Amino acid sequence: MPNDNKFFNCSEKYEVEYLASKFLGSKIEVIAKIKELCISKKIHYSSHKQAEQHLIDAGFKKK
Repeated sequence: MPNDNKFFNCSEKYEVEYLASKFLGSKIEVIAKIKELCISKKIHYSSHKQAEQHLIDAGFKKK
């Protein structure tokens, strides 16, 4: 399990899946939003906590 203080790596599938697993709802939808945030560079070089906050701001709820 990645340390939440380290940078989130958009290119690592296990990190995308780990982050998605922390949220309720369709995993496919959460992963799609993560990929969208990666492409737009909003979570590029962000911490795991910052990446989580972007998903919360997008309307996703944590488990």
